[in-house]
Amino acid sequence: MNVGKILKALVAYLLSLAATYFFSVAFYTQQVIAKMAAVGAEYTGAQQIETFVENFTGLWQLGAMTAIALLAAFIIAFAVKRILKPLALIAYPVAGGAAMLLMIYLIEQQLGGGAGVIGGARDATGLALQALAGFLGGAVFAVARPR
Repeated sequence: MNVGKILKALVAYLLSLAATYFFSVAFYTQQVIAKMAAVGAEYTGAQQIETFVENFTGLWQLGAMTAIALLAAFIIAFAVKRILKPLALIAYPVAGGAAMLLMIYLIEQQLGGGAGVIGGARDATGLALQALAGFLGGAVFAVARPR
């Protein structure tokens, strides 16, 4: 592998991480706001944006864990897509979605004991949205990666 391909793979990975983190935080924020609204809280549009920005900058630990999860998932997907050729087109998106679900599961096992540590992923909808964030990030990687 030449230096150009390595740099392109790194850029693709960073773009994927950025997309995954952006969507993950956006979905997380909206899930929490929706649950608060269900019990009577009211958020203006400006407050929703402010909450997203605060979450985006404040959930950096989640971003770091996402970086590790995606890296491992993409390495596995690279190997799997060589063996299961029909899955090659969806290998990275599926790996991204699975990485997010596994990461949340492991966080819950270590920190939450089922208490729902990740507020935006306490129910099936929240988990599905986090998987979607990973799927979208994986799609970015699939498009941007070197060939």
